[in-house]
Amino acid sequence: MSIDKLARVRDEDLRGAASGAGARALLNAVVAEEPAPERRRPRRVVRWVAVAAVATAVAVAAPIVIGHEPTSYANSAMEIVREGDHWVGRITDPYANPERFAEVFRAVGLDVRLELAPSSPRSIGRVFQTGGAHTPEGGFTYVGTDPENCDALEPGCAMVVKLPVDTSGRFFVKMGRPAKPGEDYQDHADATRKGGQLEGLRVDEKTVGEVLPEIRGRGLEVVFQIIDPNPDGDGFGVDPGKQSTPVGDHWIVWDAEEARKGAVRLLVSEHRLDKNPVYGGPKPQDSGD
Repeated sequence: MSIDKLARVRDEDLRGAASGAGARALLNAVVAEEPAPERRRPRRVVRWVAVAAVATAVAVAAPIVIGHEPTSYANSAMEIVREGDHWVGRITDPYANPERFAEVFRAVGLDVRLELAPSSPRSIGRVFQTGGAHTPEGGFTYVGTDPENCDALEPGCAMVVKLPVDTSGRFFVKMGRPAKPGEDYQDHADATRKGGQLEGLRVDEKTVGEVLPEIRGRGLEVVFQIIDPNPDGDGFGVDPGKQSTPVGDHWIVWDAEEARKGAVRLLVSEHRLDKNPVYGGPKPQDSGD
């Protein structure tokens, strides 16, 4: 089987694709520098659940001030209102420049840098990274949409977030948003899990030649990410300079990720190993996301 014409991941698509030490990734994000390539550790799969919805925030065109402290503010990207011990924000334009979100937070006395990254549908609103001088108990939380269960791409639908009023210092948050048509996802979601484009299909530890017909049968494009497993099999790295290497049918697939709508990414290496480097052992049968 010839796979020469399959789409391949580009070097620029791989910058920061492998995750390493959380602190280093967070620092790079906060100072808005492009992260250097890192080695990815084995996935520690955890489940996550959405928090119950809160009351709808009231939109205002300018700050409302009680005494000397503003209690709400809005611009074309986001509106925020104080509700008890929390600030509740309604993101009305998930594609806005991050500075527009920062403006809203500054107006109510917060130094919060909110970055929304394109994600697979299951990760919309999921918090990828947080950190800063002081992370209060409960932290930054995605609540849901307003109206509840609306499509975040539709006019009038807002993504709702909240954070404690005692948040202090500089605080950074990276969260998933709906991807634009053709935009690559940044959440590395497992494509074989429920709701994924390869739902129910086991591709791990099979050969490329074994899985390609099944993936093509679903009408999906395939891109490859060639990984360099750590010597002990726990984790791996990604070398952008190796991504143009032809991938043969005998190469081993370790996992499948959502690349973008209509495309999946196969994590592969040329040789079979004693254990799956993505998970540091066998992939769990039901790892969630």
